[in-house]
Amino acid sequence: MTTTTTLIDRAYDLYEQKYPAGRLWRGYAGEPLTGEQVAAHAEAAAEHLDTITWKVPDPFRPGGPGAVADETAHTESTRYVVGAVIELLIRAATGAPYADAWAWHLQPGLTADAARAMYADVAAFARHYGPEAA
Repeated sequence: MTTTTTLIDRAYDLYEQKYPAGRLWRGYAGEPLTGEQVAAHAEAAAEHLDTITWKVPDPFRPGGPGAVADETAHTESTRYVVGAVIELLIRAATGAPYADAWAWHLQPGLTADAARAMYADVAAFARHYGPEAA
C-alpha cells in the first residue's frame, strides 16, 4: 500500500463508522492512547521485520500483525490498535466490507517490504487522526 491522503481519509471515514466517539484510542484497561504511541508501535513493528526470518510463502512466519522486538516498550493495547488500523486501511484500499489483520499477516504472498509499507501507512494514519497527549 502507498500512503496517500485519499487512502488515509477513506480509512478515517470507516474508522468513524466502526469506532464512534474515539473508542479505538483506549487501551484494554481504559487508558487513553495517543496517535504518537500507536505510530511508534507501527514503526517498531516495521523495524522488527529486520530481526526475524521472513519466509514467503510461509503462513507460519513468526510474530503477528504489529509484533515488535521489545514487548516492554509497546503494549498489547497499541498492538491491537495497529491491527485495527491495518484492517481499516485494507478496507479503504479494496472496498471490502471486512478485513482481518491476522489474515493479512499470514497471506502467503506478503513480503517484508509490503508489510513495512503497511506499517508506514498505519503510522501516518495514527499521527494524522490519533489523539494528542493531554
